[in-house]
Amino acid sequence: IFYAFSKRVIDIFGALVLGLITVVLTPIIALCMRIEGKGPLFITQRRFGKNGAIIHIYKFRSMLFSDDASKQWVKEGENKITNVGHVLRLTSIDEFPQCINILKGEMSLIGPRNDIEGLGQRLQETILYYSMRYMVTPGITGWAQINQQYHQGNISPQSVDETKTRLAYDFYYI
Repeated sequence: IFYAFSKRVIDIFGALVLGLITVVLTPIIALCMRIEGKGPLFITQRRFGKNGAIIHIYKFRSMLFSDDASKQWVKEGENKITNVGHVLRLTSIDEFPQCINILKGEMSLIGPRNDIEGLGQRLQETILYYSMRYMVTPGITGWAQINQQYHQGNISPQSVDETKTRLAYDFYYI
């Protein structure tokens, strides 16, 4: 009980700090996105939460369009990362609006990174025991994101093999 309480207090404090940073950066990011082109500033995505529940997460848009039901990795489709989006992803600032999800209790600062619904379903059909990673609250970052090395230029798994390695790190964290 002490662990769960402590983790939640740290999550709330961290989410408030992220929220403050997000409020300060939002006008700058909005301006940069308008200079680059059209499209929404924020997007929502349907992702897996604790025990496989579907949650809506909030992000700064980093791609040309949002295909939140996508069963594809970034390099498999037509949806490309924008120049502003590249910087946001490189610095993980695109994840900062998820402070709302943390405050709602749907996510944590640390935990297995949750998948977009369509891709998560594809991986559950392909990789044995994949859905077990959702026994705990997903996080903005996790053990796999800190320790796993991806192919050059990628900030997340882009294949089943890389995802299997990520799953091993997630199981270690759990």
